Amino acid sequence: NKPNILHVGGETQILQALFVGGNTTNTYIPTDYYIGLDNRTTLSETDVLSSLVGEPTGNGYVRYGVSATTGFTIETSGTTVKAKTAILTFSATGSSWGPVKNVFLTNASSGTSGVLYSSVALSSPATVSAGNSITLRFSMALRNC
Repeated sequence: NKPNILHVGGETQILQALFVGGNTTNTYIPTDYYIGLDNRTTLSETDVLSSLVGEPTGNGYVRYGVSATTGFTIETSGTTVKAKTAILTFSATGSSWGPVKNVFLTNASSGTSGVLYSSVALSSPATVSAGNSITLRFSMALRNC
């Protein structure tokens, strides 16, 4: 339960989906979201996908696809409401990858053409050795981002 940074592009897309029509006239809500890992030293509200540093490539790493319609559950605790995924597993095959320090949410399965919605720093950097994995759950609340 660590606060996410909501990036300007993500905030824009969320507000457009809510107030400009979502999928009725625009494509602000993607079919799938993607959770990824990278190694940025600092996180900034102005980060975009091209700001990512040290995102692993190959050796089993891929951004984890999560359905926009079935991949999240909504959980309420007191006055905080959050969307959360099931537990996600990122595995290394063939060789290790990392270190990674951050988890991010985007609408792009790869590359830098898309929206970077939010990022959160891991509790500690992780390097995943071949045959091992890292598991996490992504969640986001709009309170205390």
